[in-house]
Amino acid sequence: MDSKSLQAASCALAAFLMIGPAWAHSPAQRESFSLPTTKSAPKIDGDLSDACWKTAFKAGEFVRFTGGAPIVEQTEAWVTTDGTTLYIAFECRDEHPELMRASETQRGSSAVEGDDHVSVVIDSQNLRRGASSFSVNALGTQVEHLEGGTAGNITWAGDWKAASKPLPEGKGWSCEIAIPFQLLRHPARARAFGLQVGRSLNREGNQMIWPALPPEGQSFFSRASFLPELRLAQPMPDQRPPVVVLPYSLTTARTEGASARQGMDIKYPFSTTLTGLLAVNPDFQTIEQDVASVNFSYNEQQVPDRRPFFAEGNEFLPSSEVFYSRRVGQFDDGLKVVGREGATSVGLVTSQSRTGEPDRTSAALALRQAVGLFSEYSVYAASDNRADKLSNRVVRAAGNYGWVDGTQRNSIYFSRSQSWQGGMQKGGASDLTLSSRGAPGRPRYRVSSSSLSEDFISNLGLVQDRNRKGWSASMGIRNQLDRGRLLSYDVDCDYFSNKRLTTDAFFNESISLDLGVNTRDGFGLDINLDEGRRQQDTATRYHDRLAGGGFSWNQRTLFQGGGLRYRSGMQGGLPTQSLSIGQGFLVSKPFSVRTSSSQQKRGGVTTRQTIITGTYRLDSLRALSARLLSQNGTGNAANVGSQTGTNLYFAYSQRSRKGTDFFLLLGDPNSGSTRSQMTVKVTRPL
Repeated sequence: MDSKSLQAASCALAAFLMIGPAWAHSPAQRESFSLPTTKSAPKIDGDLSDACWKTAFKAGEFVRFTGGAPIVEQTEAWVTTDGTTLYIAFECRDEHPELMRASETQRGSSAVEGDDHVSVVIDSQNLRRGASSFSVNALGTQVEHLEGGTAGNITWAGDWKAASKPLPEGKGWSCEIAIPFQLLRHPARARAFGLQVGRSLNREGNQMIWPALPPEGQSFFSRASFLPELRLAQPMPDQRPPVVVLPYSLTTARTEGASARQGMDIKYPFSTTLTGLLAVNPDFQTIEQDVASVNFSYNEQQVPDRRPFFAEGNEFLPSSEVFYSRRVGQFDDGLKVVGREGATSVGLVTSQSRTGEPDRTSAALALRQAVGLFSEYSVYAASDNRADKLSNRVVRAAGNYGWVDGTQRNSIYFSRSQSWQGGMQKGGASDLTLSSRGAPGRPRYRVSSSSLSEDFISNLGLVQDRNRKGWSASMGIRNQLDRGRLLSYDVDCDYFSNKRLTTDAFFNESISLDLGVNTRDGFGLDINLDEGRRQQDTATRYHDRLAGGGFSWNQRTLFQGGGLRYRSGMQGGLPTQSLSIGQGFLVSKPFSVRTSSSQQKRGGVTTRQTIITGTYRLDSLRALSARLLSQNGTGNAANVGSQTGTNLYFAYSQRSRKGTDFFLLLGDPNSGSTRSQMTVKVTRPL
């Protein structure tokens, strides 16, 4: 795509964004309900005999998230408030209690959502663009996903309460939930919010919800746009969340001696919706980071970042091409501002390091402006200054126009990026994409044209395959079935073709087909086929062919699922075979083990990786854990930071709702080999 084409596309998209909302199809008017106020707050013990539930708002009849299969196990839900806290109650009938799944006891674990559980989805800003979710299983174990993301410390994130209890006759269970409005990010004097309640049975693949969602909203990606509105008799209290000061003290003893360090994290809410964070000498050494898988690729793999400073508000930060947080190592101090004020969202992160490596100051910024329900425009920027390198700047401007047509959610996306090195303008990148996502059982597709200069430089970003221009397309369909042994199926076909931007010579071309099915009793089967050509340089041309598939079992049995995958063919000019197997074990109610083993053989080189993780849950806030990681590489020369060796470490964690968190580690979670060291970490919120 040349500069004139880019300018024309930019002008067309800008006009589209300005005039589009005036004529775009809008979703049907959503329902609105009044929420009564109670003078007597319920006791959160799972017992629904409290007087407030008799006058609470009662949700309507539950339906399936997708499809129209009849509801067998009935659910009732009530909602009320005392002006400062939102209360929700569920009565979950179950004629087959012997089939109930309730295994997870560790608060904050996503495994709660693999048990029988209830959930509450809340759009606290009532913007229909994002939401937080709160889930509780039949044991009363809680997990939350707050809009924007947050770190795991309870005092830091904000606390809420829940309790579950078996029904008197034993056929089902009840649950009570209390969520303070102070925990929910909402505008000043807000008197309404969006809400959806749901219930999931492990033995069924289709969640039960109230209210029903239209076909175009039947995805977790889209549902926030279609939540009903609950109106309050009085505004939510304009009470900012409290300032949280979270100092830590860390002591490490090694064979060569002992060391100590201290640091501090501060969370300062500028308003009920905008939050500032300050980290001074943060602790990253005790955070167990994900590792790259054994998988050959022409490009570096993207691996999630679990460090709390970067996890907080990560949804508001720039995309990984501009800011990939794993590019930033240990720093001395960092600042973050994240949140959404009305239609505008902001994500700002800066860090400075003056010890351990050459002086470095890094920063990234994302500003997004919503237009209607489905459109937005945004600006991303990143800056990296190191004492031993030239400074680097990247700016990206993007716009997305979205609309709903029948059961299809459509969008047109355009972006343009520009980079600078040492103050001199370097290369750029562009992308123009048309996509459409249908309701379950309806096709989805995407067509994209993109270019990336050879001299595009993004020190903080994850950039792949420079010096290219070309297009790509994909089609697929996914459906979840109401009846029969087959639970769901998914089909995807992808194609891309690129030329060298500088010479117009052939670069690469690929087509892939993926087929997957899942049965109602927890088995799955998938098949994938890939074929492609790649001109790596003027003298090297590869013809890749890979075929493979996988089989999974016990996917509906928490902690006991497993899977096997195998691929074989030619890749990167060498015969390639890969085999991986994983299995979970529920040794006892509180003790689970997860194992995975992968092997890849390319030519005469074999790469192996084994990971064994065990967790013993003492109660909802205390746990013993261990991880063994053994590998001789990643099998991927493009991946940076790969480790070799065998590392075993043990950990004890004790968290508190309001007091001191205590951690004991034997070993180093992220070392390439086992280390003889003991680390004690104590954090106490102020």
